[in-house]
Amino acid sequence: MVNYKAILHIIQTITEKNSTPCKKTLQKMVFLIEAKQIDLGCNYGIHFYGPYSSDLDFAVREMCDEGLIEINYTPLEHKISAKEASCSSEYSNIVVDEIIEEFAKETPSELELLATTLYVYLIDKNTSEIVPRVTKIKGDKYSIQRIDNAIQRLKLTGYIAA
Repeated sequence: MVNYKAILHIIQTITEKNSTPCKKTLQKMVFLIEAKQIDLGCNYGIHFYGPYSSDLDFAVREMCDEGLIEINYTPLEHKISAKEASCSSEYSNIVVDEIIEEFAKETPSELELLATTLYVYLIDKNTSEIVPRVTKIKGDKYSIQRIDNAIQRLKLTGYIAA
């Protein structure tokens, strides 16, 4: 079951650190948080834009229906904002806040690359297979250099063993 208080906290904290997150940003941030062994109740599979959780998508729509969050639909993205400013005080986790601090300022595209790279690594922990597998999933969307940079960033942040 998705931890709604945690998701509200994440939306509010990303908003404070950067700007109102879009659905892709939220999907990738929650994936990065769950990869640090923090169970938020979201199961992930690979999708066109990288790791995707239908559990999280359903929870976001349900929170919108309940009036907890607002989704502003634009032609290019779906911006999500919490309606309750106090919601972030109901959930607190130092690791979650550190991950948001580290990644909240990244573009949705960069988060897509980081999350896809990590997803591929988590399948079998084989670093030599990351570049070809990310390239197979993403085609020529990201250069080998950008994928290598993503691997280095994930090593520096402790997601991939150095």
